[in-house]
Amino acid sequence: MANYIVLMKITTEGAKNLKDGPQRLAKANEILAKEGAKITAGYATLGQYDYVFVIEGPENIAKVAKCAAAVAMTGATSVETLPALPVMDFFKLVAEI
Repeated sequence: MANYIVLMKITTEGAKNLKDGPQRLAKANEILAKEGAKITAGYATLGQYDYVFVIEGPENIAKVAKCAAAVAMTGATSVETLPALPVMDFFKLVAEI
């Protein structure tokens, strides 16, 4: 399994319907589960992004892109997805150089 960081900004439509957030999150969880992924952590944040989620899912970037697109299509948020490598794994790779 791989980890992904998902950065989200609330759109104007999302702000109008902010109280629907729990239902949207449940729908996002359904979409992720169908692709073998799950949210392992989620935060509402202040600053450039409104939400940050950590998702564990398949190492198949196409499946992750499909999930991100499906969530973005709700119109409530814009989505940026970043593959994440555990820092110690990164250091091991660097040591091989």
